[in-house]
Amino acid sequence: MILLAGCTTSGEALRPVGKPLGYELRQTGVGVPGSPQEVSFDRVLPGAETSLAKLAGPVTARQTCGPGMTRITFRDGLVATFRGREFVGWRSEGRSVGMTCG
Repeated sequence: MILLAGCTTSGEALRPVGKPLGYELRQTGVGVPGSPQEVSFDRVLPGAETSLAKLAGPVTARQTCGPGMTRITFRDGLVATFRGREFVGWRSEGRSVGMTCG
């Protein structure tokens, strides 16, 4: 007899590990496709980075790009700019909104 203790399912479909959800570029931040949810420009690290990585894939680069500014690049090409810990802008697909650097 084989017992599988602790094996349960939440009923949610599992998505492949590492596959980002995708994102919508918005004037107020980066949105979840087909949803009003977004990572808005007032979100702070580390939560903003974690949420953006779920949408755009893992971080591929992190660079200081000005006094108190950091540029974080994600696998899908999204570049998020942070002033201190605060998400203040994005650049992607030749477009940008908010504060950007570099």
